[in-house]
Amino acid sequence: MKFEDIKSFNEYTNMRPPRHEMIDIGAYSQDFLLSSPPVYPQFYRVSIKYGLENDKTKGYMYFSSPDHPIEWDTPVPWSGYFINITEALISNNQHLDYSFLNYGLHEALSLKEEEALIMTQLFQAALTEHNKENFAVEVLIAYCNLLFAHVAQFYKRQFGESKEQNSQLTDDFFRLLKNYYIQKSGKMITQPTVNHFANELNITPNYLGDIIKFYTGKPASEHIHQHIIGTAKALLLSQKKASVSEIAYQLGFEYPNYFARLFRKNVGLSPSKFRNQ
Repeated sequence: MKFEDIKSFNEYTNMRPPRHEMIDIGAYSQDFLLSSPPVYPQFYRVSIKYGLENDKTKGYMYFSSPDHPIEWDTPVPWSGYFINITEALISNNQHLDYSFLNYGLHEALSLKEEEALIMTQLFQAALTEHNKENFAVEVLIAYCNLLFAHVAQFYKRQFGESKEQNSQLTDDFFRLLKNYYIQKSGKMITQPTVNHFANELNITPNYLGDIIKFYTGKPASEHIHQHIIGTAKALLLSQKKASVSEIAYQLGFEYPNYFARLFRKNVGLSPSKFRNQ
């Protein structure tokens, strides 16, 4: 089931109608729907919930994005706050476009007690503004910007504290990348992407990209391009009779010209000049 607007989703979950079609801030109530099969809100949702996982002192933040399903089943109503915000509003305010908005429910942010206090105060302040008779959308956007900036910093703290788990994730990414062309040998091949490896690791592409960048200093896409170029160099030198286009197809490129541009950008030479130097 898809919900194209915030109003229809609020009706489904027994929440009050939104006061603005592009942004809605509220507190979870006793009336909130306790369980739901997978549904697809076509907007971003940011939630802070308390008292989960038998820990009453901390909060947990969850994020969902358009075209990604969410489902839930809770025996008692949640305690906490939420923000619903449309793609259009994010597009018109690029400073709000943080990668964690697309992490999905499986990559929650576990807040320390002092972090939960900061976030609670920001949610409450934003909700106070939202409940005014003549609230200002610009002020709500400013609160979202401050809230999101804190979230980004808290995620960095969480990345650093989860070294063992994230080190394994990083190792798994590089293992999959190293073996990509070996495993695809003789099969229909496509160019490797961050999405592909995220699916293999059962995480969202944005989460994978941020983890890899945090631990290596480079985006996952850059590592992928480096592996493509390294493989391309080996093929160009070992398969002298194969044309550059044939090499490009072996690497999963649908358009050889795109491969040539990527190669020149990274190597400083065209594939042909590299082979003949």
